[in-house]
Amino acid sequence: MKNIFITAVVATATLVSCSTVSSVLQNTLPYNSNFVVTQGSPANTQLSAVGAGTSLNQIANVSNNVKDIRASTATMTVTSGTQGMGVFQSVRVYISSGNNEVLVASRDNIADNIGNSLSLDVNNNQILDNVMKSGNAIQQRVVYVLKSSPTADMSVRSSLTFSSIPATQ
Repeated sequence: MKNIFITAVVATATLVSCSTVSSVLQNTLPYNSNFVVTQGSPANTQLSAVGAGTSLNQIANVSNNVKDIRASTATMTVTSGTQGMGVFQSVRVYISSGNNEVLVASRDNIADNIGNSLSLDVNNNQILDNVMKSGNAIQQRVVYVLKSSPTADMSVRSSLTFSSIPATQ
């Protein structure tokens, strides 16, 4: 009898743990975009690149099931090129769906020796439901200023992660 009780407790704890992990994993939405900073791009000038995206339904098919969508992480990574993220002076990442453009992450005063990957400061106070659940394609716009002109083309990946909570029916 004691073994049955212990087995029942362990099984219940396992199911609850799996359910919690599954819930957390299902409410994390990734979004990646790539752009190229061309060789000879001017320094000390505001430049921008736009990456076309997909709607939230195309990303995860969950728009009716989630709410309170917020940016949770943002990174930029040089995927090819001879220079790292230290060539950037500042970076701002916006998302939009139509006319609603929202700043989701930024970083100023980027160190010269930062390497190929840079974590951005996330604006997680902004609820993004209107943008993410609009049904329109989501676009990411990266606005940046370079410290110096790149010596070769640089491919850069911008990776955003959004978190949400389940919508109650």
